[in-house]
Amino acid sequence: MHQQSLNQKQCVLVNVILDKSGSMASKLNDVIEGFNAYIDGLAKEDQVEYLFSLTLFDTQVAYRHVAIPLMKVKKLDPKSYVPGGNTALNDAIGITVRKVEDDKPQVDKVITVIMTDGEENSSREWTLNAVKALIEQKEKEGVWTFVFLGAAPDAWDQGEAYGIRAANVAQYDIDRYRNAFVGAALGTNAVAASSMRQSKNLFASLSKAVLDKAGIRQASEKPTKSHRS
Repeated sequence: MHQQSLNQKQCVLVNVILDKSGSMASKLNDVIEGFNAYIDGLAKEDQVEYLFSLTLFDTQVAYRHVAIPLMKVKKLDPKSYVPGGNTALNDAIGITVRKVEDDKPQVDKVITVIMTDGEENSSREWTLNAVKALIEQKEKEGVWTFVFLGAAPDAWDQGEAYGIRAANVAQYDIDRYRNAFVGAALGTNAVAASSMRQSKNLFASLSKAVLDKAGIRQASEKPTKSHRS
């Protein structure tokens, strides 16, 4: 990893692992608009030099970008984001992390944001336990932060099953994709620009009003079993 000098910008790799399974089709335009707003949001942070990777996944896993300068990232559109297939979530996470390891980007920290509206159902290479072990290994290195944004009712349980810190796991509102991405960009920028190499809570800098507008609910808001439908 990269050693930062005093007064030098933070060099940060952001990996976005974005679901494009068939269930995302009903929100196609919202997802595209939201992702593009996330890129625009990151570009506003002048204290960070971003590298960016995008992994899109359905039954298959596809790299759209791997550790390229943020300014070179192409926005999504209906031709580059075409939902279909199932949800190979385990493979998407495992393959993305291994790809970053192979690429060896010279950065101060790595922030990996996982966004899905469903649950794993079609991975062929990676199991849940293998992904959990990989995430734990990377977080022990001290410069990796993993964030899980899920739309399913059990999103908090999903994220925590991967070993992701509870405060970095949240449920988002599928009717507010753009706001969710904007909120995630604000949190990403705050963590990226800080002197801390790793974050225990990507959303810590966001007010309740911002989180409510973004439709982001953290694990602390997880309903008890007696209140679940």
